[in-house]
Parts: sequence; structure tokens; C-alpha cells
Amino acid sequence: MSWGKLNPGNTRNRKATKEMKDKHIILTGILLIAIGLLSGCMKGPQRPEGALSVSELLESPVYDREVNIYGEVSLLGELFCPCFELTSGGGKVLVWYGLMVENDGAEKPAVSVEGVQNGDQVIVAGALKTAGVHSSLNDFWGSKVEKAE
Repeated sequence: MSWGKLNPGNTRNRKATKEMKDKHIILTGILLIAIGLLSGCMKGPQRPEGALSVSELLESPVYDREVNIYGEVSLLGELFCPCFELTSGGGKVLVWYGLMVENDGAEKPAVSVEGVQNGDQVIVAGALKTAGVHSSLNDFWGSKVEKAE
């Protein structure tokens, strides 16, 4: 046997062994993620108690009555209004936190969104609105915005 030449059989064996190790590492990673999700160590967005998803509210709308909805914030600070988009359960709603004026001219107080950022999961208390002088159908006027735990 010459030290300068590799036995082709050994090269194939090493390559097959490396491929098996790579597959084993990938399968182990998938298994660990699955165990983490099932055990609750890695939690995805969960329904806060007493809150509706946006899609649930829009499927059975309740207008001008205080309800809690939850979802993910987007477009905060990107729209030309004191509002942001809230998404959950496949539904989207525009949540207003300022410039909320009833048809009779009564102004609702602005709501703080301090500390809230795009991508945050939040619970919003407020009311779904019908079309009016200062609102569009299915605008959601917030009375309280808080980060979900």
C-alpha cells in the first residue's frame, strides 16, 4: 500500500458517514424544536383569556360595544393617522389610538401606545365602529393597548 494514494472505497465510506451525520444533526434539531413546542418551552402567540381574534370579531361583528381583541401590530408609525394594523386569525383591522371623534362631535381620549412596536403581540380594548362622519366601517377605536404576555 502506498501512503500517497487513497483507497476509493475509504473515500466513499467517509462521504457516506458524513452524510449520515449531517442527516442525524438535522433530525435531532427538528426533534428538539418539536419537543420544545409541545412542552410549552417555545410558545407561539396564544389567545389571551377573554379576548377575540380579529377574524372572530369581523365574522360576528359587535359594533359600538367594548370588546378585547388581540393580535400582531404592524404599520405603527407608518400611516398618516394615529392608528396601526392589528392581525390575528387571518383577519386585519385598523386600530385607532387618537383622533377618535363620534358623530355628535364628542372626542374620545387618545390612548398610549408607548413601548409598543411593530411585531409586538398586543391586547386592545375598544369598540368596532360602523361607518360614520369620522369613522369607516370596521375601524376599531382603542381605549387601552397593552402588550400580551
